Formats: sequence, structure tokens, C-alpha cells
Amino acid sequence: MNFKQFGVLLSLSTILGLNVIGTKVLADESSITFGDAIASGGCKIEGQLAGEDGRTLSLILDNFSAFSGARKRCILRIQTFIPSGFIIQNVQVLYQGNTDINRGSRGTSLSRTYSFSGGAFGQAVARPQTTNFAATKAFAEQDEITVLAASGLCSGGGQGQLGINLVAQSSAGSSIFVDTADLNAGDVILRFDLKRC
Repeated sequence: MNFKQFGVLLSLSTILGLNVIGTKVLADESSITFGDAIASGGCKIEGQLAGEDGRTLSLILDNFSAFSGARKRCILRIQTFIPSGFIIQNVQVLYQGNTDINRGSRGTSLSRTYSFSGGAFGQAVARPQTTNFAATKAFAEQDEITVLAASGLCSGGGQGQLGINLVAQSSAGSSIFVDTADLNAGDVILRFDLKRC
């Protein structure tokens, strides 16, 4: 699957460019610079796409799946550089993939927890999330994270790191994919809302 088909599949008009290092300055809005994302545990990043909006990052995962009672963990770390005079207000994270559930199976689940480090992020308010799947389907699960500004944060933007811990769990006779192995599976998309100080 090429990135053009991938963008159409996601019905998004802006998905980001491969290994973006420089900051795009748009006419009316400032943008975020994303460093290379890092994956560890039971997954790897196949590609990283930066969107034209300067606030969206798509991570294409490879090898993140669990079969027949297995449990797999994936740890993602995303470096961000926030422009001076801006803070992050909210973060949306969209997960796409698919499940295959046989009759009599107890199904699959995808659990997510978030961590933020670095003054550029402020204080994140995000409860752990778990989605249970009981039927074979393609899925798109979106989490909303509220970010509260830290005092003195607006003085200069800065660097921060978003951490995402994912756990894919399957039961006997089931499987879950969050990877590029299937047309309906694919990625984790992050959208950062910036607010001017």
C-alpha cells in the first residue's frame, strides 16, 4: 500500500511527511517539529509521516499483533518541539487496525496509557483506555487527551516527549492487528492542538 492510498483510506486530507526534521511555518498557524519516533517492545515503526497542517503525525506500525491468547506490548516515544509563544491544548490519538474473532472466542482488546515529559507539554489529563472487541471488524479508536498549561510555560515553547504504552491482548481463537499487514490496519495518528499564549 502506498502513502497516497493510505491517506485516502484514512479519509484525512493532511498526514505528515517522512522523518520530518524542520519546522513548517504556515500562513496563519505555527507548526510543531517532530523528531524521529521510537518504538520498543513488540512493535516497530515502518514509517513516519508528517502532515501539511504542521500538527499531525502518523506512525505506521509493523509487527504489532497478538494471536490465540498472546499478549503483546508496544511502547512509543514521540519527540516534539513546540514553537515559542504556543502551548499544547489537546492531543487526539487515533488507532486503526482489525480483529479476527472466531465463534466461541472471548475476543481481543487494545489498552492504552499515556505519559508526558518535558515542560513543553504541561500536565496531561488522560485516563488509561481499553477497548474490547467481540466481533471480526476493522476498527478506528480515538482517544482525547486534555493538556493543562504549566506555569511559565508560555515563555518559550520547547521540547517535550509523548509516551504511549499499548497492549494488544487476544484470547484463544482470536487475533488483533495494529500494523501494515492488512489494508484495514495501519497506524497511530496523533493530532496536536496548539494554543497561542
